Amino acid sequence: MKKFFIETFGCTANISASELMSYLLTECGYERVTEINTAEFVIINTCIVKSPTESKIKNLLTNLYKLHPLIVTGCLPQVLHEWCKEFIPNAALLGVDHFGDICSAAKSLENKNSFGLLDRQKPFFIEVNRDRDRNLTGIIEISKGCTGECAYCIVRIAKGVLVSKTPNQIVTEAKNAISQGCRELWLTCQDTASYGVDINSKLPDIVKELTAIKSDFMIRIGMMNADYAIKILDELKEMFANPKVYGFVHLPLQSGSDHVLQKMKRKYTTEEYFSLIEELRKVKNLTISTDIISGFPGETEEDHNMTKKALEKVQFDIINISKYGDRKGTVASRSKEKLPTEIVKQRSRELTAIVSKMTLKRNKQWVNWQGNALALRRDEEQKTTLLRNSSYKLVQVNDPTLELGKWYSLIITKALKTRLVGKIIQ
Repeated sequence: MKKFFIETFGCTANISASELMSYLLTECGYERVTEINTAEFVIINTCIVKSPTESKIKNLLTNLYKLHPLIVTGCLPQVLHEWCKEFIPNAALLGVDHFGDICSAAKSLENKNSFGLLDRQKPFFIEVNRDRDRNLTGIIEISKGCTGECAYCIVRIAKGVLVSKTPNQIVTEAKNAISQGCRELWLTCQDTASYGVDINSKLPDIVKELTAIKSDFMIRIGMMNADYAIKILDELKEMFANPKVYGFVHLPLQSGSDHVLQKMKRKYTTEEYFSLIEELRKVKNLTISTDIISGFPGETEEDHNMTKKALEKVQFDIINISKYGDRKGTVASRSKEKLPTEIVKQRSRELTAIVSKMTLKRNKQWVNWQGNALALRRDEEQKTTLLRNSSYKLVQVNDPTLELGKWYSLIITKALKTRLVGKIIQ
């Protein structure tokens, strides 16, 4: 039983974990296949951050369980191990700290032995190699867990308290990725701004070490929370001004109402958030992404309107709208102030309408911009090449023959809601 198929759900850190497992299995003598029907066993790396995702994965697992020997990894077995025991009892289970034990899980499955590793392990697995989904992108998980206590978040329950990876291991992983041809590094975790608070380090320090590596590559900084970003604001502005760092920041607002933020147990006010954005916008052409939760328990119509005003005030480039949904074990799931489903849906629709207009408007400001962009991947269906400029704007060029990994001079000719369209300047 040597051929395996792996499918990944959820965050960038999960993608990195799957890349690690795929590499380790290959080193152990297994073969990865791209068609599930040709696999002798299947690995599903799970996510349960949202209720619809959890339901989708549960349905997938119960169906696959009838057809294939199964290894289930990630957040779902970590949090819902009792469900796993009931509905997929012979599946091998690997929790969020045990991706490095994938070969042991595969061997146990092969020998028809039960297998489960769900205990918490503080250290990171030290292997630096990956079987990368994208050859030009090196994903580096710089920490796991977080310092927060957000009332709605099940990921905190799954991943636990903050554990930062050592700077030496991060730099080693980065150098390895670059030596293997990666042209961009994605630094990922639950909150990049809180990186290092447990080991007397911080995000700007590690980024400074990475940008000093002598090679042509870009760094994308993953999601960060406002409360920790505020503490390192001056260093963040300097960091984002570095030509090797994409001008892109993902800062969840979640609500434009302080009343709701308090209920969510977010550790900042709207005033602090707006001030942070104002300072960060001093970095030229910074792309700002955010997340909003619509219909949180106790959210009034006035709170909802304040969120709409906040969106208009900040004029975000990218906005992810999520309808509130209960996550078992969280504080919010026990609230007695839950809103009717139809109200949650209606408020989400109203926010989505604002977002559609806003993101298109923001992208239109890039029309006629001239500059350089890095060719990273192809869209085979559309027969185009997808590039990123220094502000991490996605640029589509209607030429499928561009050399990947190369910088091109181009001009933006058109704006769409989710991307720009450009033309190469000869």
